[in-house]
Amino acid sequence: MAAKHYSIAVVGLGCIGSAACRHLSMSSPDPSTIIGIGEAESTPGTGSNCSFPTVFSSHYDQGRITRVVDPDAVWSHLAAKSISNYPEVETKSGISFHGRVGFLRVSPFYGGAGDSLARSLEVGLQNGAEAEVADDASSRFPYFGFGDEDVAVVENGGAGYVNPREMVRAQLAIARENGIRLVQETVTSIERLGEGGGVKISTRRGTSFLAARVLICTGAYTNFLLPKSLQLVVKIRAVSVVLAEIDGDEVKRLDGMPCFIWRLKSNPVLHSVYGCPPIQYPDGRTYVKIGGTTWQPKIVSTEEEFLEWFRGAGCKVETDALLEVLLRELVPGLRVKSVKTKPCVVSYAARNYPYMDKLSDEVFLAAFGCGASAKSSDEIGKMASSLVCNGEWSYDQLDSSLFRAVCESST
Repeated sequence: MAAKHYSIAVVGLGCIGSAACRHLSMSSPDPSTIIGIGEAESTPGTGSNCSFPTVFSSHYDQGRITRVVDPDAVWSHLAAKSISNYPEVETKSGISFHGRVGFLRVSPFYGGAGDSLARSLEVGLQNGAEAEVADDASSRFPYFGFGDEDVAVVENGGAGYVNPREMVRAQLAIARENGIRLVQETVTSIERLGEGGGVKISTRRGTSFLAARVLICTGAYTNFLLPKSLQLVVKIRAVSVVLAEIDGDEVKRLDGMPCFIWRLKSNPVLHSVYGCPPIQYPDGRTYVKIGGTTWQPKIVSTEEEFLEWFRGAGCKVETDALLEVLLRELVPGLRVKSVKTKPCVVSYAARNYPYMDKLSDEVFLAAFGCGASAKSSDEIGKMASSLVCNGEWSYDQLDSSLFRAVCESST
């Protein structure tokens, strides 16, 4: 029996791909002609009965900061648009993923040369953020140990965090309900079939799918699916996070804690740290999460380097520095029951915006989150779905040149 020929295939069902599927399911006259392909999250011993998970993704997490306050007007716009759609996605899917706990951006360099805090507030307000300088931050958030020189901007409204696992599940639930076919497999190749022939998509299990057009939303793995002539300019940073487990008494003490980004004044390892308040994880335990931006990030590029990184526990120098900041400066006296460290990757495109572009008549791209796309993924997915449907850029609120793909062969 001949394989079904789909009008559009979305490859990669993370934050961006799942959002694209939902928007395609709402805009297409026949969603049954659209397929989404992406492997489900695996755990040790599953998949091919291996010792390690076979699929890795940075959205396998419970908390990602969501905010409109941002020094970059494009990211602020994308966040504001996406946050405004969270209630609709939660209501239609019946799945909650948005924690409206607020957000705190803190810097000791407010108004100084190179400071981004004042700019963040200005841009955020332009995009509708409920934000202000918090002169009373030390009394409102007594558990934080910010310094005397630190200035805090507090954002309320829709600011806080999203649970990316649940957000992806919500997006896909709506897409499936609207008629899109979803397949849990890992794509290993995408082959153009010639003029007007569309593409052939092959998976690790040996399954093949045919589609007139494909939208690639595979994040840091994207170059592994593209031919040598279309290799994209991207830097994949290997970063680490710390999860500090706390008990019920500490959860009560930290009640009302917002998400945060803190620009450090003089840390030899970390430029800044970010994190989320106590959140319960799938193991039933509650953790405070902290990550950061290092002065000397590790770069990975090959599949072997990816596997080695994700199968480890992160960078010890980085995780030690994060834990020290958490316990000695950020939340002094925090009583921690246990500590987990986790590896993660962040993909940075040439302009620090995702690539959303047409690579050929059949192949379209929406990839590389630049460390800021989880919160903004709904609007990015909307833009990408419009691009692959129309075959050209039709989003009138931002210029296509911001998101144009840059290939290594053109640099």
